[in-house]
This record gives sequence, structure tokens and C-alpha cells, in this order.
Amino acid sequence: MASNTRTEPGLADGSSRSHRDLRLLIEANITRLARGRIRDLRVACSEGRVVLQGRSRTYYAKQLAQQAALDVTPGVLLVVNSIVVS
Repeated sequence: MASNTRTEPGLADGSSRSHRDLRLLIEANITRLARGRIRDLRVACSEGRVVLQGRSRTYYAKQLAQQAALDVTPGVLLVVNSIVVS
């Protein structure tokens, strides 16, 4: 019996869809909280880990992005903030 659930390539268990949904939720929360202060934002999610990438002019905006990610990821074990301040 075929399933109607679509998954991203490489994962047959549907976990990539939940990663995509989590990524979109994190990106939306960062955009809302940081109010456009993070440029080229990219969020990657894997089992228990979130990686934030992008650029910011201030360390404060980088911290806002990290807090925004933490606010919506209570079950994530690690948030890696690789946002570059320049």
C-alpha cells in the first residue's frame, strides 16, 4: 500500500518533513524576533541539532536569532549559532 506522505529525498520515514517544518518554524521566529537583522539566514536541522547560518551586523542580533531558535525548539539538544557578525 502506497503512502500519501511525501518525504524529502534520502529519508523514507518522514523525519525529513518534520525537520523541514521545524526549520520553517525557526526561520519564521528568527525573522519575527530579529526584525530583519539577520541576512542570508539558513537553518539546518538534524536529529537533536539545529545549525544557524547567516550574517549580522551586531552580536546582539546574533543572540536574538539564537534565542528565537531556542524558544521554538524545546526538544533540541544543541543549537549551533554560526551566524557571522561583520
